[in-house]
Amino acid sequence: MCGLKGATGMAECTGAAGGSGGTVGCGWRPRSGDRIVLPAASKLNIFLEVLGRRPDGYHELDTIMVRTQFCDTLTLIPNSSGQVLLRFSDATPASVQSLVPLDGRNLILRAAEQLRLLAAPDAGAELVLHKCIPPESGLGGGSGNAAAALLGLRQAWNLPLADEHLHEIAAGLGSDINFLLSGARAAVCRGRGEQVQPLPLAGRLHFVALRPGRGNSTPEVFRRTVVATEQRNSQALAECLTAGRMDLLESCMFNRLTDAARQVNPEMADLQGRFQHAVRKPVFMSGSGSTVFVFCRSAQEARDVRRIVEQRLKVSAWQLEV
Repeated sequence: MCGLKGATGMAECTGAAGGSGGTVGCGWRPRSGDRIVLPAASKLNIFLEVLGRRPDGYHELDTIMVRTQFCDTLTLIPNSSGQVLLRFSDATPASVQSLVPLDGRNLILRAAEQLRLLAAPDAGAELVLHKCIPPESGLGGGSGNAAAALLGLRQAWNLPLADEHLHEIAAGLGSDINFLLSGARAAVCRGRGEQVQPLPLAGRLHFVALRPGRGNSTPEVFRRTVVATEQRNSQALAECLTAGRMDLLESCMFNRLTDAARQVNPEMADLQGRFQHAVRKPVFMSGSGSTVFVFCRSAQEARDVRRIVEQRLKVSAWQLEV
């Protein structure tokens, strides 16, 4: 079961790179016997502005991401088969399994293929994914999986790759992988998300999040997003985070993709409205959705908000900590 603080569908990421303290590099390598077990963390975008469309088809972003303790778990079992096989853990919910491919579309296998090109011909592995983070939720679950695969297979196959090389591979695979690979608790991310500038946090951050039954298509949300003539900047929120100005955080949070996502997913729009009415707090969206969340100034406030939401809206709420 994926369980965290009474919320349904959650797993706690207690050993993610960086731990409960500051930032580390890509060198976090827990190991037990021949198995390598890695938490694959999720993220929240607490600021996201779209600066324009790039020649490569992606969008130029200014975003602040935070890494939460909500995670999947990836177990790597090295072997000499020359193949990489991916399967779900027996405990992964069937509802999640049905939404996540286990073929070449999966970022885990795409990351593994990049490292296989640099490994011995007989290097192989069995990869077991305990999946808790819903797809199409804006939480970066697939990106966290890919980051864990890069870290684990570098160790499993004894590849002499510097962190910088892993980041080059990550940048070619997806927009959020570099942040989740970096070990930073928070960072300003630019480009299409692959340029990571870690932010030192003055304290813990607490959130309560909800997700409707339906996820959001990232390409569709971006297609519907209009680039603003007057754009917002992440600097004010970055300064609040580093100075510990929790009283100003909500006023600086923002996500340009929200209006488009509400058009794509009316169920999310309805949930966001009911969420805000129930707790009387600003409700934000992570990434391209469909997860929506509120900021809480303490763990106790987060517990209170979660309880109110679950009682009034009759849904499962997630208590997230950074």
